[in-house]
Amino acid sequence: MFAKITIIWRPNVWKSSFFNMFVWHKIAIVADEPGTTRDISEFEYTDDSNELTYILADSWWLDFWSKEDEIADDIIERTKKAIDESDLLVWLIEYDRFTDLDEQILKILKKKNFENYIIVANKADNETLTMEAYSLAWKWELNFFPVSVSHNTWLGEIKKYISKYLIKKWLNFKKEEVDDKIIKMAIIWRPNVWKSSLTNAIVWKDRVMVKDMPHTTRDSIDTKFTYWDDEFILIDTAWIRRLSKVWTKNIENWSVMRSQRALKRADIVTVVIDWFEWIVQQDLNIVSQTLEENKWLIIVVNKWDKVLAKPWIDKESMMDRYINYLKSKIEFLPWVPVIFTSALNKKRVNEIVEIASEIKKERSKRVKTGIFNEFLEQVIYKHPPTWNKKSHNPKIYYWSQVDVNPPKFLISVNNPNHFHFSYKRYLENKIRDNFWFRWTPIIIEYRGRGKYSDVRK
Repeated sequence: MFAKITIIWRPNVWKSSFFNMFVWHKIAIVADEPGTTRDISEFEYTDDSNELTYILADSWWLDFWSKEDEIADDIIERTKKAIDESDLLVWLIEYDRFTDLDEQILKILKKKNFENYIIVANKADNETLTMEAYSLAWKWELNFFPVSVSHNTWLGEIKKYISKYLIKKWLNFKKEEVDDKIIKMAIIWRPNVWKSSLTNAIVWKDRVMVKDMPHTTRDSIDTKFTYWDDEFILIDTAWIRRLSKVWTKNIENWSVMRSQRALKRADIVTVVIDWFEWIVQQDLNIVSQTLEENKWLIIVVNKWDKVLAKPWIDKESMMDRYINYLKSKIEFLPWVPVIFTSALNKKRVNEIVEIASEIKKERSKRVKTGIFNEFLEQVIYKHPPTWNKKSHNPKIYYWSQVDVNPPKFLISVNNPNHFHFSYKRYLENKIRDNFWFRWTPIIIEYRGRGKYSDVRK
């Protein structure tokens, strides 16, 4: 596992700007509204100059006087846990003052006997201010860095120190090439489906804030975990709704945009539905986008425990009825797995990662060309290609599987425009009947020959 470095801070030190500039990505939400960061965001950062990789964690600010704020109290405890789990802390303060909040943070560090931290004094925007910053340095003796986020100064020195520290602690792991073993799974949801409870149940850890109120998740939170032999990155997103319903230039707008980006970088998309709200157009839009991106897809129907709590309910019958209902809404997706879960009681949650592991195997499966062409001859014999009224007789010469993840098949034909659109669906059904490819989309592409060699469809 990579070393973990966590940023701790108080308000008005430009923490999110510091985090984004450090990793050269817009990961943390930057806004003037206090309390913007609500969970522990983690980013796997590769320092090419110093040839090592580590996890940089963006924690919530520590406010020790907001005792009546349930959300604040919850995240303060979460941040304290992040401190305990960290190999090194980056403590962000202002260059020219040390506040009561800073004193409280120092007390926590002393109480925990945590000595592995550096002080980063921000807003030292010129040489004079940098010298003023050193007037605070006597408190810390070593590991004090005046910086200017707005002018991008001294970050290189901080990274060099981190590199030397991790090497000394034998934590200087290098980032290898992208490992195909890692499954990136995004959880997409609507409000009030207990999505955060589901996330914590999947990783068996109190990872994400769970509160009985909307909008508690604003960032896209990455969590690494292992299930049997498979490595996962769970991307817990902010909730998605139509952008026309979101105010422009505000935090929710940014949260929705980041959730859309999370969907793009995920391998598998888990759409969480509330049993009692059924599926809505918003869910169908997410499904449609998932298909356009050729992602894996799992539909999770949550709050199943409340259904079973009714004594007259027949479990199998209710499941069948709901699956038939889903098929009526998304009839073009008969291969999509549907899982009925109870996030609150952690019931059937493991099925999500178990199916994800199986989907990975199916998407990576490849069938030899010779076997496929023998199969093709039988398929064509039983049901020759259909064509449009204005087209000539369509012909198929051979086909092969040209890619995996998702499986892609290229069929050599005389002219792709001669084939009726329904014939692809017929071929797909036959592929699934004979070679399984369960729970994964299949891409079939016609490629013309001769004067139609540039035509693909």
